[in-house]
Amino acid sequence: MTERTIDRTRGATKPKALSPAARRGATATPAPRRSLGAADGSRASLEEGFLWFLAIGRRGIVVVLALAVLVIFTAGVFEQRWKERQIQAQVAAQQASLEAAQARNAQLQGQLAESDPAAYRAWVEDTARHQLSLGYAGETIFLVNWTTPATPAATASPAPTPAAVGTTPPSRGEAHWRQWLRLIFGD
Repeated sequence: MTERTIDRTRGATKPKALSPAARRGATATPAPRRSLGAADGSRASLEEGFLWFLAIGRRGIVVVLALAVLVIFTAGVFEQRWKERQIQAQVAAQQASLEAAQARNAQLQGQLAESDPAAYRAWVEDTARHQLSLGYAGETIFLVNWTTPATPAATASPAPTPAAVGTTPPSRGEAHWRQWLRLIFGD
């Protein structure tokens, strides 16, 4: 009785010589077989192909997983670089804004150094007194309406009434200080 083994280099089966113990009829432990006992070459080649697929498949799974990890790592690196560029652009924009604000601040500091605070205060007080009729607390403000009577020939309307506190219009030849006294103390 001859057994058949698979020659992996050629893919063909060849007869195997029996061991001397097998020829004498002694029972020896059989060698482990790779095939399922099929005698034809198609079944053996199918088994061999399946084993190759498993061997390559395990390696293939490892290669595919390694490539997947590499792709994910590369995508993460590119994403980080893209975010880094965005942040650098924001920093540059904020830096430009800061430099513009510092330049404006320096300009205003220069104007402040050149200005005279006493002259500014005098201008504010003058504007408040003359245009807004304001004064300090405790001051008495008098509003004088200096109107001159209109000549009757020039206008046909009645003479305007003075706006001051029930006084008569000042005469033309009277000094201003007398007019003030009359307004303050009355006639």
